[in-house]
Amino acid sequence: MIPRRFFSLLATLALIGLPLLASGHGYRLGDIRIVHPWAMPTARGVAGDASGVGYLILKNNGRKSDRLLSASTEIAEKVELRAHSGTGDTPPTRPVESIEIPAGGEVRLEPGGPYLLLLNLKQPLEEGQHFAVALRLERAGKITVDMWVQKNAKNSIY
Repeated sequence: MIPRRFFSLLATLALIGLPLLASGHGYRLGDIRIVHPWAMPTARGVAGDASGVGYLILKNNGRKSDRLLSASTEIAEKVELRAHSGTGDTPPTRPVESIEIPAGGEVRLEPGGPYLLLLNLKQPLEEGQHFAVALRLERAGKITVDMWVQKNAKNSIY
């Protein structure tokens, strides 16, 4: 009888855990969900004045919009919020003061869209490593998330 209960409990836990595993790593801060923070690897040996890029999804389950105001990490001298400006096949990017997260909506920091620019890296970003990034949102507050360095992570979460 005990083995049957054990296997039933194990099966229940597996069914509960599968959606969590499938959704990637995520965080919650008030009405904001931060989903799958990741960064692109840099070339080996690149550090100092080199830059990296970070991505994530911000989902707002609230009734009021919020804004990502800033980000920081110990592995870079500075983190800029960046967005594309202009039109064309490859519009230039520029620093922005904030990134709007609409009420009931989401914003994707992704290749081809807004992103985090990690300036003056202290070490190269190598696949498989992870590092802490502190995010500051206007309404929700502050949270620190783990950003994983991955190739082609976009294809695994969208």
